[in-house]
Amino acid sequence: MTSTCESRGVDSIAGGQVDAPPLFRPRLIRALGVAAAASLAICNVIGQGIFLKARAMTCNVGAPDIVILAWVIAGLLALCGSLTFAELGAMIPDSGGPYAYLRRAFGGPTAFAYGWMMFFLGGPLSAAALAAGSAIFLNLLSGGALQHFRYGPVNGIELAALAILVAVATINLARIHTNGWIATVLAVIKILMLVCLTVGAFAFGAGSFGHFSLNGGAGACVGIAASARGGAAGFGAAMLGALYAYQGWSSLTYVAGEVKDPGRTLPRALISSILLIIVLYVTANLAYFYVLTPAAIASVSPSSSVGLEVLGHVFGPQVQGFATALLLLSVIATLHATILTDSRITYALADDGVFFPWLAGVSRATHVPGRAVVAIAALAALLVLLASFDILSDMLIFSVSIFYGLTGLSLFVLRRKEPNAERPYRSLGYPIVPLLFVIAMVWLLVEAVVGAPWRSLIGLGIILLALPVYSLLQTRSRARRA
Repeated sequence: MTSTCESRGVDSIAGGQVDAPPLFRPRLIRALGVAAAASLAICNVIGQGIFLKARAMTCNVGAPDIVILAWVIAGLLALCGSLTFAELGAMIPDSGGPYAYLRRAFGGPTAFAYGWMMFFLGGPLSAAALAAGSAIFLNLLSGGALQHFRYGPVNGIELAALAILVAVATINLARIHTNGWIATVLAVIKILMLVCLTVGAFAFGAGSFGHFSLNGGAGACVGIAASARGGAAGFGAAMLGALYAYQGWSSLTYVAGEVKDPGRTLPRALISSILLIIVLYVTANLAYFYVLTPAAIASVSPSSSVGLEVLGHVFGPQVQGFATALLLLSVIATLHATILTDSRITYALADDGVFFPWLAGVSRATHVPGRAVVAIAALAALLVLLASFDILSDMLIFSVSIFYGLTGLSLFVLRRKEPNAERPYRSLGYPIVPLLFVIAMVWLLVEAVVGAPWRSLIGLGIILLALPVYSLLQTRSRARRA
């Protein structure tokens, strides 16, 4: 794929030919500057996790300082990943991010397996979970009215999730410049939300620094397994919770084909956004423990969130509705960025001629891969109706860990295979930084297998299924060209 993301007009390997010669087909355009690119990363990362995970993490380890340590370490691991991906993205500024890097380092089958996994599992699952989360917040704002409404076999919360998916996908069909502007506004709102929560907690929270010397072991910890409380297992579970809240940091590389001056913009946006997020996350958790005791945090209802509880203590219960609305907006913003970025992986596969060719379609009016956007949203809608998030999430953790680890290794492979290639940015701390990232991914892989062995095996099966599909499609493509 060229850096301008021009479609090559090759014969489809899934049937038919592309509609127009490559010179006449619309292309993606580079319209995202540093602010818009960083905003997409921020919107993708800051979602529900920072407001929800403190409860479970406090149950996992008990002590506030260990919870904070888990947030710091998880942030540093995300930073290692950002530094690694920054070099790869600056060197290979194509849409699809890891797909483009894996193809260059390990070849077509490995890259196709990643794109296959993201199309059928990663992208739709993330979007479906965010849409469902948005609908739950909307149900809270409605006083529970949605959960009592039904239309045939579909309840009101599911209908709301589907409506949110349609609305957000429609917004994604607008020009990338417009979506970049929307992401910037939403990112500013998210940042201000966390800043106001933190400043308000310390200024008006009437809390105590003495809370940091207490332990949350006596909290209710509803739904937290005893095996995930205390010791190495507890810290591992806390780390997984923090890493969940940091997920999405790599998504900016998926839209590299639409970033201005990617050799400079991608590294700046990736690194600055994750550094800002680390500061916001750590200070927000300091605010939580300043306002509430660890036992109170561990006793928060799973249907609520620590963020909402803290805001209620600081500003009074009358702000709960407003705070819930802000959380709803935050999750919808993450959904917007998720559909936008994940659809570019699907587009990249199709544009390379290794997937359904119609998914490479780019609108002549907006220069956006609208068919890929609609496909991701449609699969997400199907998952909303199936509502099997827990099972699929375990498969996704396993699958993503494999490919992120391979992407980290691709930096070493490309340094050796292409030592003279142009690299506008070189990873700070190489080889230690990318090596730490790869080790972290191996650890996540082990945790996923130990925690859900059968689901991990099913995830592996989904990945391995891509290989015979790739071989079959390649055979058909060669037969057509003969």
